[in-house]
Amino acid sequence: MLTKDNYTLEHINELRKNKNTDTFILERSIYAFGLLEALCKVKMPFIFKGGTSLMLLLEHPRRLSTDVDIIVPQGTDVESYLKKVKDVFPFEKVVQQERIGKNGIAKKHYKFYYKSPVKNDTLFYILLDILFEENHYARIVRKPIKNDLLNTQGEDLEVVLPSVDCILGDKLTAFAPHTTGIPLGIGKELEIIKQMYDVAALIDVFDDFEDVYNSYMAIVETEINYRGLDISANEVLMDTIDTAACIAGRGQLGNEYPMYLAGIKSISTHIYDERYSAEKAVQSACKTMYLAACILRKSNFEKIIDCNLYLDCNIGKSNYSKLSKLRKFNAEAFAYVVKTVELLEK
Repeated sequence: MLTKDNYTLEHINELRKNKNTDTFILERSIYAFGLLEALCKVKMPFIFKGGTSLMLLLEHPRRLSTDVDIIVPQGTDVESYLKKVKDVFPFEKVVQQERIGKNGIAKKHYKFYYKSPVKNDTLFYILLDILFEENHYARIVRKPIKNDLLNTQGEDLEVVLPSVDCILGDKLTAFAPHTTGIPLGIGKELEIIKQMYDVAALIDVFDDFEDVYNSYMAIVETEINYRGLDISANEVLMDTIDTAACIAGRGQLGNEYPMYLAGIKSISTHIYDERYSAEKAVQSACKTMYLAACILRKSNFEKIIDCNLYLDCNIGKSNYSKLSKLRKFNAEAFAYVVKTVELLEK
């Protein structure tokens, strides 16, 4: 279980050493796991998803995330559990807000307040988002609440999550800003880039394309229905591909790049163990572009082993010809573009 020293300024500052991470975001990430453990202690039934879940699924945390997103079965009396959670250390109180989404989708949002050591004991909160829905994931796993940020002692409590493959399919649906994803142009460019960053991180470690594909198809149809959109999954995938191409082209494809660049610059303080930049975002975008093309064509994702095999390939007649310049600056990114174009032209 998590020890109380996790919630001290000393622990947070020690983790912050030699990192580019924002101290307050780091604090909130730690307290998010405090809330997650509290939910487990009161034996609430749920599936843990969202960006914070990646901090358990990946071998080492890469992007800090501060919200707790869960799915619970419809009809669950969450109040009976949450009234116990607010009494679990380190939380002081809980405030609830309820909203009904499109097509009557019920969500509940709770703010669990704690005394912030970074803000001199000022009350701040961790947001708990609850979606009342049945499980759409092909495979779920159990993971202990344990990672590089957390001090633990004794038995670790476990939480149920989608597998890496399934959360990858889920995350990809959120990186489609003109269809099922977080919309562009409403001040949420950081949130859009978070999705792309997470997708690229998951691509590095996933191993079952079939689960990715099935998860994506199940969730994208749900998201289309939630929004009342008259579109197909293929249109969402092309949205993802064109958005990724815009980022990879750094202004050469489309006119939306300045907005994405703002998100790329903002995400740097959310990344725990690397310095993220526009150059690194190009690589993330090209991997994401290729995965979307693989799902579009239902073709297995093949990770690049030897970039040199693609250097002589010509994409000059494709819609993405302006990405040819990547050949000189980022051979791996260019290789993923080549593979994307090959699939799209089939």
